[in-house]
Amino acid sequence: MDPQAASDGIDLHQLLFRIRTRWPLVVGCLLVAFIGAFLYLQVKTPIYDFKSTMMLGSQTSGSKQAQELLKLLEIRDKSVKMEDEIGMITSLAMVQKTMKRLPHFTTSYFVVPDTWVNAAFPLKKRELAMESSPFRITPLPNTPQLVDVPIRIDILPDGRYQVRADADKGELKNLQTGAVLRRVANVHINETVSAGHELKHPLLSVRIDPNQVVEGGEKGQYFVKLQDMMSVVVNQLQGLSARAIDHESHIIQLMASGPVPKQQQQFLDTLMSVMLADEVQDKNRVGQRTLDFLDGEIAKMAALRQQASQDLSAFRTSRGVVNVDAQSSNRVSQLTNLQLERSRVATQRKYYQNMLSYLRSNRSLNQVVSPASMGISDPVLNQMVLQLAELSSQKAALGVNASADNPMVTVLDERIKSTREALNQTLSNLLRTSDIGLNDLESQVNQVRGDLNRLPEDERRLAMLQSKSDFNDKNYNFLLEKRTEAAIALATNSTDKKIVDHALMQGNGPSSPKPMFVGLIALLSGLIVPIGILLVTQKVNRRIQSKEDLARVTDIPLLGVVAHASKADKQQMVHEPKGLVAESFRSIRVNLQYLSGGLEKKLIGVTSSVPGEGKSFCAVNLAAELAHSGRRVILVETDLRQPTMATYFAMPPSDKGLATYLSGLTSFEDSVRPSGVELLDVMTCGIIPPNATQLLETPRMAELLERLRAEYDYIVLDTPPVGYVAEYFVLMRFLDANIYVVRQNYTDLSLLSQINDLHLEQKIKNVFLIINDVHFAKTYEYRHRTKAYSYGYSH
Repeated sequence: MDPQAASDGIDLHQLLFRIRTRWPLVVGCLLVAFIGAFLYLQVKTPIYDFKSTMMLGSQTSGSKQAQELLKLLEIRDKSVKMEDEIGMITSLAMVQKTMKRLPHFTTSYFVVPDTWVNAAFPLKKRELAMESSPFRITPLPNTPQLVDVPIRIDILPDGRYQVRADADKGELKNLQTGAVLRRVANVHINETVSAGHELKHPLLSVRIDPNQVVEGGEKGQYFVKLQDMMSVVVNQLQGLSARAIDHESHIIQLMASGPVPKQQQQFLDTLMSVMLADEVQDKNRVGQRTLDFLDGEIAKMAALRQQASQDLSAFRTSRGVVNVDAQSSNRVSQLTNLQLERSRVATQRKYYQNMLSYLRSNRSLNQVVSPASMGISDPVLNQMVLQLAELSSQKAALGVNASADNPMVTVLDERIKSTREALNQTLSNLLRTSDIGLNDLESQVNQVRGDLNRLPEDERRLAMLQSKSDFNDKNYNFLLEKRTEAAIALATNSTDKKIVDHALMQGNGPSSPKPMFVGLIALLSGLIVPIGILLVTQKVNRRIQSKEDLARVTDIPLLGVVAHASKADKQQMVHEPKGLVAESFRSIRVNLQYLSGGLEKKLIGVTSSVPGEGKSFCAVNLAAELAHSGRRVILVETDLRQPTMATYFAMPPSDKGLATYLSGLTSFEDSVRPSGVELLDVMTCGIIPPNATQLLETPRMAELLERLRAEYDYIVLDTPPVGYVAEYFVLMRFLDANIYVVRQNYTDLSLLSQINDLHLEQKIKNVFLIINDVHFAKTYEYRHRTKAYSYGYSH
């Protein structure tokens, strides 16, 4: 398996181990997250959801006209109809009508309670309903008002109110129209007003009344904010939504949300009431126009009826004519019926012509009397007229807040166009049919008149006057009957919509913030943040952590790992070879003997990349372990620049050592010192020389190593770091084994490139790696070592 590929994934076991070893970070992040969540819940303004239910298009309620309209609309797609209704009830125009009934919504009340959250800054602020405030603010009508600026209201001990406001800038608006009257910089108000009196300030004109229901109110600072009506409408519109409970259902649910439960409840209930009243008002308007038209026609017909009656009486008086014979009566009756029929057809034809004129001039049909009111019983024509009037009303309602390219407006335009074309064709056909009927009736009337002309003149005149009088009487009675029907329809007008459920709050409290959800987010944040930190630090950390890191950059064999030890342990372990560190070097010594081919005498060099990686510590303890195993060992400090070996054996400072021996100033016997460990001698640096490299290159150094090979089983050289000086390369040719020390969480992986290149180019032989200062308890790879060693040395 490719080590690099394996390292790219996430080892869950290793991740859990890192979390466990760094539990303070996890606990700290969780604590911060939950404290933040608690503060968020304290300062976040709660939002409440309200829902109401309304039925649209009930076919068993409302007036006859409404029922006929619903029957007509049954042939259309109900989903489109429902979308139209939802669009109307959630339109800007409908919300504006609703807000006109709720003028107090332009004033918002706030309280900053006296709690520990607001001790330093006013973080927690709650909006109140007007009924919950200890006072009520009434803006004076038609006066400029300061909007969108918090105005503080303090109740003074004497019952008066102190009004204060400060802001860098503000606007004066007409609350009803929303027109900006003036912009103000450096807003400042500090006035005192008595309860029930008016405050008249250039920036603010209001009346403050105490709320007798709320005594004292909640302790804290009270603020009010004025908004123009259009801003209130937009705010309410943002929190308003509607949907059908089912695709085929006529019931919709209206939903509104906001910080003040009382206001949302009032808004939804008022919105539904306005919707019902608006529809009834539209129906009453159409019915009243029908009554006005019929009243005008009845007045005209009454005058004609009276004139005809007077003419008949005058003729009978002047001519002394009382009755006519049966033939004359029959002809007169026939002529009367034909004239009535001709008049009816002519009236219908005139209606058809007027309708065509309206259509061809693209005028609205809202002002046209319905065909049924004129006695035209053609069901197709009635349906088309009602359908076109309904479509025009829907388009007018949508036109308030919808653009011309709105999909709903486009659909309505197409339906209006098609309905107009169909109605145009129908009226043209009906007009042609009326012309044919009129021609036929005219022919019959002429024939009957010809027969009457053959009667005596007086009888004929009497018959004509009687016919005219009867005709006027019948028309008058017909119009009276239609007016009665229209008056009954107007009196019984009702909407086909109804409120099913008034506004009710959803749940037992606010819909947001939700404590459980916020707590879950806090928990996830408290876990994700430290895990992310651990993953990022792991990915960006270029320091050696375990043998897996070494395996990714080099194939040099790993000789072993050295456990972490305290400073006191490092001073004592040379003489007391027990514990984790001693066992680490015991394992390294055994591995060295087997991995290096079992040579009896070896010259071992111990080096590292940079100072601080513990090469001297490893050299000292490896030499001591070799001595404890019964070998005769000498430890030579060839790091002549920074000598530290004497401190490990608690030796007094000495000016004799390797440097003086190589300089020819001291003998071999004077330079070698006993270490205090049986079978272990040491040759320290002595005086630090100015020319360390030249001394190590002298023949005397080679002679020294040959002599040490002859007298000792093992020679351990504490060599200088590879990455800093060149002395190691001078000594490398003498070494039988090379131990390269790296330190956990200290040595950068890039520092191994030099020794790895030497190994790959076979310029160095028998090279091994040691990982020093390994925290077993904090390293996933060695997490079981501590228990294993503690088991072996617990006694």
